[in-house]
Amino acid sequence: MSVKRIVIVANGDLEDLNFYKNLVEEGDFIICVNGGCGYALAMGFKPDLVIGDMDSLKPEDKDMIEKLDPRLIKHPSAKDKSDLELAIDKAVEMHPGRILIIGALGGSRIDHALINILLLYIPFQHGIPAEIVDRSQEVFMIDNQAVVEGNRGDYFSLFALTSEAGGITTEGLKYSLREGSLNFASTLGLSNELEAGRAVVSVKSGLLLAVHSRAGKNTES
Repeated sequence: MSVKRIVIVANGDLEDLNFYKNLVEEGDFIICVNGGCGYALAMGFKPDLVIGDMDSLKPEDKDMIEKLDPRLIKHPSAKDKSDLELAIDKAVEMHPGRILIIGALGGSRIDHALINILLLYIPFQHGIPAEIVDRSQEVFMIDNQAVVEGNRGDYFSLFALTSEAGGITTEGLKYSLREGSLNFASTLGLSNELEAGRAVVSVKSGLLLAVHSRAGKNTES
């Protein structure tokens, strides 16, 4: 089965459901991870697939899911992969044009947020563009070129996920690079800013993690 885009709804903190509802487009295939079903239902969406150990589903959500009768893939609580990783694996099997993940950041567990970001490497390995989005930011990986759409003053950070990322050129950022490089764990790429509504990043070697923070100061008059 091939779809244009898969939206994965995880069970993290989702504030302002209207924001996330507006991200979902007609024709999107919706995969819910456990309690993410509750968010999808609250936004008025029927999950196409529910995956996980079902341990965080509220009783009322279980009742609604039974009525809607989506496809269920149930896994035991004790397993070698997180429910989100299992959902991403399934999404990759479907060969979508793109993957959007929501509900994967925030909360009190930094270990969960960190590994969820690193899970973007799974679709990346298969050549599928993927991003994690919440109300204030979006996170994605770059190994070639990426175009960033936003507002002047938005924060934009780049981090090397390999020992070194080289041949980095940026356009539309306050602090530009021309055939520059970033080393792993360097803060050189932290808290740059968009100069206008569009920026372009290209890299010739290595892998970059990009974080576009829409909550950055907006200096546009």
